[in-house]
Amino acid sequence: MHNKDELITMLKHFDLEEIDSKIYIGLLQVGPLSVGNIAAKLEIERGKAYRALEKLRSTGLITTTLTNPIICKPIEPQEALINIINRKENEFITMQKLASKLAVDLKDITKKQPSSDTTTVSIIQGRHNIYSRIGKMLQESTGTIYIVTTEKDLMRMYHTAIPEKIKICKNKGCQIRIITDIDNSNTLSIIAKLGASEIRIGKLPSKSRMVVEDQKHVIMSGGFSETMDMNDDNDSVLDSNSIEMTNNMYSLCEHLWKRSKAIELMKKIAK
Repeated sequence: MHNKDELITMLKHFDLEEIDSKIYIGLLQVGPLSVGNIAAKLEIERGKAYRALEKLRSTGLITTTLTNPIICKPIEPQEALINIINRKENEFITMQKLASKLAVDLKDITKKQPSSDTTTVSIIQGRHNIYSRIGKMLQESTGTIYIVTTEKDLMRMYHTAIPEKIKICKNKGCQIRIITDIDNSNTLSIIAKLGASEIRIGKLPSKSRMVVEDQKHVIMSGGFSETMDMNDDNDSVLDSNSIEMTNNMYSLCEHLWKRSKAIELMKKIAK
């Protein structure tokens, strides 16, 4: 069972701020309450409680009565979370329908730039942005890609679009090789669902990540938090198409691959 802090962290994925989550969890634990009682029991300023409750009502996590005082009642968790998912699906469909025309309109106002093969280096901040960029790299790849990172990072990747991008990559004949540092059947059973071509266990240079395609692209970071918080904006990576940098990192990955231990994954998981 998760503690309250872990529940609040997970609810961030559903666009709930800490105060929103605190109130919703409080209502689930205690039952229907008036705004005043909610504010008092949870030690929240009354004005902030009103604003949070209005958000919870509009997103379908609570209902309120027409009585005086108003009583706030929590919606059953599965129904409440499905309400948020449905809203996000509608937002996604709207973006999809607008994207083609918007891209054309924006292109019309874009100043023409001379084509260039200049090496680029950029910093990507925020965990969602990082996994989105890794997914894009996988989708566009044409060769072998190494993913060298920790078990927690791979477990987070499983909860993103990365497994689907790996599938697309493999369908093009690409190889996805994962090197990680934990030899645990329960963890490996989740990591296996990423769908990589092969997974090996080895000693990592550090608690960091490298995603590399030879002579094309590298995404790498220094040390990062091992929490499962997908909203960690302190997580950052260097993203580059530098041939020299890419070749160096790819050579390192090949060296780590040779020194890593191959595993018969399905047999190991079955134990």
